[in-house]
Amino acid sequence: MAQPVTPSIRRPSDTIEHTRAWTGLWAVVIGDAGIAIAAAFGVVLVKGGTAGSASVVSVLTSAFTTIGTLTTAYFGIRAVANTAHSSITGQQPGAPSPTAPSPTAPSLGAPSPGAPSPGAPPPTSP
Repeated sequence: MAQPVTPSIRRPSDTIEHTRAWTGLWAVVIGDAGIAIAAAFGVVLVKGGTAGSASVVSVLTSAFTTIGTLTTAYFGIRAVANTAHSSITGQQPGAPSPTAPSPTAPSLGAPSPGAPSPGAPPPTSP
């Protein structure tokens, strides 16, 4: 028997985060493409002149460094934003929601009543 399909419920904050992520990614892709086009144009201009290969290398090195920095900054900021969001909500993405501890369960750090302390000598029998 087929199970009923439940529609996914999206909160407005999820939609905003989704839009921000895609907008940021497109900004990085367009920026990287613009830098690559400018670098190619620069290489053509330098190559057509009397400049040597050192000028071409400097143009390409600057372009690759800028593209790498821009892309790394975007993904670094996204990772930090995702980590902050999951720490604020107190849950990692995909993890089941936490359950409250039982009020009768002893805490892990405190010894139970009547238990000897860790440095005490063992009890002697009469």
